Amino acid sequence: MKKLELTNISKHFGEELVLDGLNLEISEGELVAVLGSSGVGKSTLIRALAGFESIDGGEIYLDEQLIASKDFEVPAEKRGITFVPQTASLFPHLTVSENIAFGIDKHDTERVTELLKLTQLEALADRMPENLSGGQQQRVSLARALAPKPKLILLDEPFSALDPELREQLRNDVRNVIKADGATALMVTHDQEEALSMADRVAVMRLGVIAQVGDPMEIYSAPADVGVATFLGDSVIIAGRVENGKIVTDLGKLNALNNVTEGSIGRVAIRPENFYLQPNPKAESFVVGRTFFGHDALLEVQTPKLRIKARSNGPFAPEIGMPVTVWVRGSVNFYADGASVS
Repeated sequence: MKKLELTNISKHFGEELVLDGLNLEISEGELVAVLGSSGVGKSTLIRALAGFESIDGGEIYLDEQLIASKDFEVPAEKRGITFVPQTASLFPHLTVSENIAFGIDKHDTERVTELLKLTQLEALADRMPENLSGGQQQRVSLARALAPKPKLILLDEPFSALDPELREQLRNDVRNVIKADGATALMVTHDQEEALSMADRVAVMRLGVIAQVGDPMEIYSAPADVGVATFLGDSVIIAGRVENGKIVTDLGKLNALNNVTEGSIGRVAIRPENFYLQPNPKAESFVVGRTFFGHDALLEVQTPKLRIKARSNGPFAPEIGMPVTVWVRGSVNFYADGASVS
């Protein structure tokens, strides 16, 4: 069932067009991440959904009911949408239980108990916010948003204020809680790892529009264009042309993942992990850079015609100066000129 539908949404701030005919649909029970760099309109989008900003064009539907258009707007407090901000923003004079119960009937202790258990905060029910860690505060904020059983939960960069180790653990906790409660959620983030690891689907946002929507594997392995490929993780972009069904490049003849037209000229996007480096004393390519991360290493390799970046198993990665043969594992995405965004 369709829970949220955004149709041709536009928004201006003065003469600046921030949302430019944006379209997006979310099904009931989905967790969708809107992923984009700073300044693409993510915050404006989430504020428009929450009812904090009006829109200049298009329609927003929730449960197939119109909640916003240029000439109509349901007030924020009547939309059935709750909001989890970047910082927990708890009421400092209320306990954990009281914070969770703030937006519901104070006698509904069963719902509060359910959420305390779901967020693993039972032992902290009577604790004040000042005595909680950052991760605990954010779990309380999520429980408070879930308490009234909203139609939609909005999460605005919910982990940006936390340190990396805590952020990774909390991502799993938040996803599990949202799924266990059967909620529908939209999260905006600039963190690619966050979006790919948490979301059922990822919507890549660029200059006020959604450039591509798909499940995390689809978005990562089959970007819609060069712009998405370079934004969502590292990619090596090289020129190519289609001859006899193969893509002829400076790295040899490659197989295309997508449909290609004979004779077309364009570019291919290759993920660093799709390169295989084989030590070969007679090879004409050499490792010229090596950054070690423990579990893997990022290598810079100078081939006869170009320089690439490749990922390799950390402990066994070739050393700087080693001659290697470069192979491309699997197929690649080909973007014909005129059909890609740089």
